[in-house]
This record gives sequence, structure tokens and C-alpha cells, in this order.
Amino acid sequence: MKIKNIYNLAIGVFSLLVASQCFVSCSDEPDAENYYTFTGEMVSDYLDNRPELYSDFTEILHRSGMYGMMATYGTYTCLAPTNDAVEQYLRQRGYNSVSDLSKEECDTLSWNHIIAETYFTTDLSDGNIPTANMNERFLTFSCDSDAMNGGNVMYYINMASKLIVRDDSVENGVVHTLDRVIQPSSSYLPEILLEDNNISLFTSALTLTGLNDSLYEYIDNNYSVSVDSINKGIIFHRTGANYVMYYPATRMKRFTALVETNKVFANAGIYNLDDLKAYAKQVYDEVYPEDAGQYDDDWTNRKNPLNRFIAYHLLPYYGAINDFTISESGIDYKTTCAMPNLIDCTDWYTTMMPGTIMKMSSPSEGLFINRKGVAANYSVRGTMVYTPTDMKTIHDQELAEAGLPVDTLNQQALNGIYHYIDGVLTYNTQTRDVVFNDRIRWDVITMSTEFLNAGARGNTNGNHLTGFKQVEGWDFHGSIPTLALRERGVWMATYSDAVDLIGQFDVSFKLPPVPANTYEIRFAYGAGNDRGVVQIYFGEKDNMQPMGLPIDFRIWGGDPSIGWVADTDDAEENRAIDKAMHNRGYMKDMDSWNQGGSNNLRANNGKYRKILTTQALDPNKEYWLRIKLVIENSEAELPINYFEFCPKSVYAGLTAEDTH
Repeated sequence: MKIKNIYNLAIGVFSLLVASQCFVSCSDEPDAENYYTFTGEMVSDYLDNRPELYSDFTEILHRSGMYGMMATYGTYTCLAPTNDAVEQYLRQRGYNSVSDLSKEECDTLSWNHIIAETYFTTDLSDGNIPTANMNERFLTFSCDSDAMNGGNVMYYINMASKLIVRDDSVENGVVHTLDRVIQPSSSYLPEILLEDNNISLFTSALTLTGLNDSLYEYIDNNYSVSVDSINKGIIFHRTGANYVMYYPATRMKRFTALVETNKVFANAGIYNLDDLKAYAKQVYDEVYPEDAGQYDDDWTNRKNPLNRFIAYHLLPYYGAINDFTISESGIDYKTTCAMPNLIDCTDWYTTMMPGTIMKMSSPSEGLFINRKGVAANYSVRGTMVYTPTDMKTIHDQELAEAGLPVDTLNQQALNGIYHYIDGVLTYNTQTRDVVFNDRIRWDVITMSTEFLNAGARGNTNGNHLTGFKQVEGWDFHGSIPTLALRERGVWMATYSDAVDLIGQFDVSFKLPPVPANTYEIRFAYGAGNDRGVVQIYFGEKDNMQPMGLPIDFRIWGGDPSIGWVADTDDAEENRAIDKAMHNRGYMKDMDSWNQGGSNNLRANNGKYRKILTTQALDPNKEYWLRIKLVIENSEAELPINYFEFCPKSVYAGLTAEDTH
């Protein structure tokens, strides 16, 4: 496997993340004996100076050629297994010493234990470490209470390797000491699901429907990009600054499964596969009455109720619990930018059940699927996704209660990840008609599987972009422009994620399958002198029609054609201003998001939403949007932030649409 960005490690100094601790039970400060600064040492020096602990791992680094990197300046996290850990690993494989390992095995072991960013435990939350290791695998960070040592909090990598010493600062990063070698699974997602005896009912249905066969994709072997684009990066000038853009070394296909345990099913009166078939039929015959009774025994048919049930649990994205909305990693957007009394940080995803979507929300209580409301003021609670810490606890407890062996748990597969959920998940009529009968604000980052599967979301290095020359569900017309996922910072975009187009761009992309309704479709963007004049088209892929006249993204809100006027203290006057803007085809941006704790987006005369069209949409059809620069400007830039699908019940309801 190619290694991603091995030598691009001197791109400035890494800024420590401002993030919450692992989990409520993991928020203790590190013990004094486990947290200290040892200045003057590189990672290599730190390991060399403690041969009684790390000599085996040091030898592995030498044999792989990675030792030299650990002696250079950069920003690294070294997860160093002790000699005891390495020797246990060797015994399991019938080896006597490190010298028995092949060069390839030493390469893999080295890459699995090094991350090319610096992460202290205080930077991490319960979930994935934001940056993949040098083997392009994401590692889970979780915690537990050590009952044998006064209930002290213990931290784990991939739920198995304990951090017995942590947060040792060195000149080029940080070293954490592990009691066990990290061994990421080489199994595909269906295989790792089958290994978990706690979810046997779900996996039986997954196999029966044949949907397990859909989860074996991994790497696109037809993808290629130059080595310089991967390792050295491409420098370009944007908005008054120089940026370095790197392309992914490999193009990944990855998946997420959201899974009920056997106990969760039992709590709903579902004890076996026949019960689950009956339950699925009851739900989906109501949602799709036209299909009722037609496909009941055709388990692999995509219209079969059980097939639909399982498919709605599967996402063609790789999603750790702290990936689904950006509020759980990096900058703490919940307190810095989002106004939690007005919105929950929310993203939307297309599922593997045809024509359906899923809403992910992260109020302070946790991550929820298909929740309606804000914070504790919800009308539909939704289904909660368990953290890795809770997942491990539930796994062990429920297996013990069932009288089954408590085996090792690893939620990370070679090509995906799975999570436990706390209730039975369905796309039922309440979800479709109540939860989704709301303004659907769709972040462009989740509009294609490409961005999450490449691990591009959540980047915290302000001078580092991830570029793409191929994007799933996107077409480039003519030359391929510079297309990059914007770096994360406290920028004037919802969740601080956006896709930048630079050049003579002409791109089209598939829109998500929202429920049948009449929608006002809106495009959120920011004006700028470096933007361009753009014609937007909408429709089915082979029949897109222009949406009005070209839009000049260089025009600011005060222009009479837009009519942006700052809010006053008079609510009625503000509503009149909003109505006048709406009549011109524009809306102010949301008032529920601040740039860095101030500079509310609604108060910014360069941030607004353009109303593209009002259309009746059918989830069984594919709709596309095309954005074409219609002036000659090879340096024109357009950041794409989010789109809104606002149903008629909201934009023309009995009460005025809120400004959030």
C-alpha cells in the first residue's frame, strides 16, 4: 500500500487542537507520573535513551527505515510499544526475536505506530484520532475506568492497546507508551461484523439479504496521481495567501454500519430472524404500500422489506463518531461558533437504501440519528450512536449476560467501521414525514463519499488542503479545475468546511435524494472580489436547465440587486427586509453560526443564500446541479459551502421560517 504524505511533514508548526476530553468519564487531568515534558530529545532520542523499554521497537524502526524520520524535526505522534508488548506479539507469531520479522512486517509495524501530526490525550475525544497513521489506517481513541487502581481513567488505542505512559513531549512531537502492539484488522467490514457475537441477528440478516457482498470494495486500482502531488504538494496562491495542496495517494471505498446488538433487538420484541423479517415488513409496507407483498421472499431484491431494513443501516462513507458532524473534533465548534440554543450541529447522509437519507445531530447528549428539535427541546429523540468507550462496555457486558465468551472487540475494519446504536433504526413514516419535513441544510462535504473516505475532513493545518482530481458523483466538463477541501479553521462557513473550485471551472454533481415534496433549493456562498460570474443549471443529468440569469459572485450584499440591509432593533422591519431580499431571490445567511465567537453570519453582508429554483422533487429520480464559470478567468475562485432543500411547509408555512 502506498504511504500517504510521508515526507510532507515540515509544513509549519502544528497548532494544538482545542478539543474536549475523550468522554465525560475520561475528562480527568493526566496523573503527574504520566504527563511531563522532557526537552531536548527527538522521538529517536527518547526511545534510544530508554532501551529497557523500547529497544525492540527501536530495532523495528531501524529495519523499516523510519528511525531517521523520528530523528528529524516535524510533528509526530509515536505510539511506542514496550519490549514486553513486542515480545508478546512475536510469541503469538512463533518468532523468537525482531530479527525474525521480514522487512515488510517491520514496515507495517512502524507505520501502524506513527502519526504525522502531534496529538496529546488532551487533544482527543472519544472516537477516531483525526489523522490516519502512516499505514493509512485510522485509530480509535477510547477510555475506561481501572477498577484495580482506584478507578483511574485508562486510555486505549483500538480498544486493546493501553497507554501506560502518555503525553511525553519531545522536540518533534509526543510519545505515548503502549502495553500491546497495535494490530489493525486486515478483515473487510462484513468479516469483522461476523466476528462480533453480540450482533449475530444483524449479521444473519446482512448475509441473507446479500448486502454483505456490497461491503467488500476498498481501493480503486484505476486511480493514479503523481508522487510529487502526494508527497511534495502543489503550492498555489489563493485569497492573498499561499497554500499547499496534497492529493490522496490512494482512492478509497469505505463504509459505515450502524448496528443493533441482540439485546437492543430483544428489548423491541425481536428475538430471531423471523421476528426481524416481520418487523421490517410492518415498517416498510407502510412506507412503500405500492410494494407491499410483492418481494417478501426475495431477500436480495432492493425492494424487499428486510433488504431495506439492513440497507438503511449502511452508509457508503467512512464515519467515526467524531466525523459525522464536525463538532466532536478539532476546534470545539459547539462553544466557539455554533449557537446551541438555536441549532444542533447537523449533517445529512445518503444511505445504501435507494432513495433515502439520514440525519446526524450532535447535541451535548451525544450523536443521534434522525432527531428532531434542538438540544433537549426535541420532539423526536432519534437513535443514539454509542461512543467507542460505551461500545466496548456494552459489548463485554451483554456477552457476559448471554453466557458467551467475552472476546476482543475492534470496530475498525480494513475498509470501514461499525457502531452500536441504542434503538431499532428504520426509515419509517415518522422519519420521512415529520423529522425530514424540515429545512435540510446539506454540507457539500457529505454530498460525495469521496471527501470522508479520503480522510480529508477535519484537517486542522491552516496551510494544508486536500485536492481531488476525481470525485464520486461529480463530473468535470472540459479541463479539471483545482478542486480542494478547504482547511478547517474558524472561517465564515457552516462547520468551517467547504470545497474550493479555482480556475475555469465547469462541474456538475449529483444531489441527494430528499423525500418527495416541493422544495425551495438554495445555494449558500460568500461574495468576493476573486470570484466569478456563474451560470447554474438544475435537473436530471441529461436534461439540466439554466436557473435564471448568471450569478455574479463578486457582488456584495449591499448591491441593489441583492438588497442586504443590516438588522435593526425592530423585528417587523427586519422581516420586511428579509421579504424584500427573498423577492430578489436572496436570503441572509443563518444567525446560528458565528465566526470565532463573533461576526454572526447573518450580520455579514458577504454571506447569503441564493434561491436557485422551486421544484417538486422525487426521491426515485436523480437530480444534478451544474456550476459553470461564464467569464474567462483562470484564477477565479468559488467556495461551495452548503445547499438547502427547504420544503413548502417551511418556506410558505403558517408561521414564518426561522432565521437559524
